[in-house]
Amino acid sequence: MQYHMLHILLLYLLLQQNPELIRILEATRQEWTGGRKETGKGVDYEIRLVVQKGSARLKFVSITVDQLGCDFKIRNVNRPEKLNRYHKGDTLVINALLKKPQEQWQEKVKSYPVIGCTFKKSVYYFPVRQGMEIEKKPYK
Repeated sequence: MQYHMLHILLLYLLLQQNPELIRILEATRQEWTGGRKETGKGVDYEIRLVVQKGSARLKFVSITVDQLGCDFKIRNVNRPEKLNRYHKGDTLVINALLKKPQEQWQEKVKSYPVIGCTFKKSVYYFPVRQGMEIEKKPYK
């Protein structure tokens, strides 16, 4: 019985979110297909958000979709020269790429990214669900 309670507590702590860290403004998703079979398919995501707390302790550590890691870049619209130091009110744009080989692509439901970030030695996860616009376009 204690074992199950421990699992429930750990799951709660993993899913615990701090809504005051970031506020997601909008997100877009664009599927693409490579020109050759071996290039596979993928999805480009663009997530626009506002930092709610300024701190050098806020760090974006992962973008995942269906537990698959994405390559990502972060651009600070307000202070491009600050790199990884964010101030309260800064607008950030995260560009993430999920690439899957052709044989792994069997997606029936559109999946959404989850942003993982750390703040003061704690890890928080923010699912991106609102405002996802679906666009399909061949990638060249």
